[in-house]
Amino acid sequence: MSKIKALLIAAVFTAFATSAFAADATVTFVSGKVEVQRGGKWVALQKGDTVSKSETISTGFQSEAKIKILESVMYLGPVTRITLEELSSTDKKDNVNVYLKTGTARSQVKHVDNKRVNYQVHTAVAVASCRGTGWIIDDANNVDCVEGIVAVAAFRAAPVADVKTAADKKDEVTEDENESNTPTSDDGVLVQANQSVSVSENSSVSAPVNEVIKNITAVTGNLSTTVEKEAEGGAGVGGGAGGLSGVSDSGVQFEMADVGIEIGIPSGN
Repeated sequence: MSKIKALLIAAVFTAFATSAFAADATVTFVSGKVEVQRGGKWVALQKGDTVSKSETISTGFQSEAKIKILESVMYLGPVTRITLEELSSTDKKDNVNVYLKTGTARSQVKHVDNKRVNYQVHTAVAVASCRGTGWIIDDANNVDCVEGIVAVAAFRAAPVADVKTAADKKDEVTEDENESNTPTSDDGVLVQANQSVSVSENSSVSAPVNEVIKNITAVTGNLSTTVEKEAEGGAGVGGGAGGLSGVSDSGVQFEMADVGIEIGIPSGN
C-alpha cells in the first residue's frame, strides 16, 4: 500500500511540474507616461511594477517602456498600445502572445536551454513569431528583422476549438526536431536579419527586402521627386536634410556613407 501511495504522490508532483502556470511581466524601464488598464481605469506604471495576462499597456507621446516578459524583452515606442493575450510557462515551454493595437514594439526573444519559447506579436492583420531572435513590428504591419529569423504571416484568429492545435503539434515533434529553433516555411514568410516585409490588408505578405536596398529605394524616390519640383521651378535642392550632397550639371548625387554607395540621378538637361 505504501508503494502505491508513493507512486501516486510522485504522479501528482510530475503533473504539477509540467502544468502551465500564469506568469507576470516586469516593467524594467519607463520614460514619460506609461500606463496599464486595470479595473476599467488607467494606472501609471513605474519601474519594478508587474503586469499580467490580459492587461493592456499604453505609452504616451515622447514616452517609452521596456518590459521583461518571462526571459524575453519587449521595447515599446511612443504612442504604443499592447495587450498581453497569453503569458504562461511550464518547465518545458514559455508561451507569449502579444496584440499590438497601435505604435511600434521591438522584441528581443531569449531562448532558454532545454525549453521551447513560443513567442509571437500580432496586429489585426499581421503576425510575427520566432524563437531566439529579435524583430520590430508596427501598426502599419511592417516587420523588420534585427537578428536571427522571424516568420511573418497574415494574422487569422483561430476558432476556439483550434486554438491549441498549433502548440500541440509543436509539442509532438521529436527531440531531434527540437534541436532546431528555426521556424519552417509553414510558419509563413521567413525573414532574416536586416530584411523587412509588410503585410497588406488583403493578407498578402511581401517578399523580404534587404534594409539597405529598401532605404536606398526610398531615398532615391524622394530625390527624383525633388528634382522634378526643381525643374518645375519649385523648391531648390541643397545640402542638409535627407543626406543630399548637392546638385551639379550632371544631376543629383546622393552619398550613403554608412554603406559606401553613391547614386546619380540625371537632371534632365
